[in-house]
Amino acid sequence: MQLAKSFEQAACVLVLLATQRPDIPLTSDVIHERIGGSASYIRKIIRKLVVADLVASTSGNNGGVQLARSPETISIKDVVLAIEGPLHTFPDRGYFDQVFKDVQPVADEGTKVVNGIFSQADQLWLEFLSGQKIAALIKDLLAVSQIPVLNWNNQSEDKMGQLNQILARMRTAK
Repeated sequence: MQLAKSFEQAACVLVLLATQRPDIPLTSDVIHERIGGSASYIRKIIRKLVVADLVASTSGNNGGVQLARSPETISIKDVVLAIEGPLHTFPDRGYFDQVFKDVQPVADEGTKVVNGIFSQADQLWLEFLSGQKIAALIKDLLAVSQIPVLNWNNQSEDKMGQLNQILARMRTAK
């Protein structure tokens, strides 16, 4: 199984929002500029995150999107389900029924057994991902104890320089 590219883009949206000043919504234009790709596709991803209650949207001149929940409570599982929908890695295209059509109940039992195996595997994978939080991902990535925040909307600022200054201060404060 391979996740769609929209999962990675959604994770990037959430990381941007987690590092955005919480009092200033991030515009979809800025998100699109940072991630790239199609602007309408990024808006569709954001919409899925809104529907999943991971992101809140505000309209108007000062509108944009913000995290709907703390990054400490948002798991990778939440993002997978928001983007991919319910997980079913076994496609069950009916081959057991076709191959064993003249040997019943083997066909039905084969399908049930294989579905059960993959259902258990799906649940184990989702359980693992539910313990992986966006906040921990960011902290591990940046080697800091708290998430740095800045205003991604201000395009005139040197974001990398600003982020490096914040990270240096955080690391020396340890």
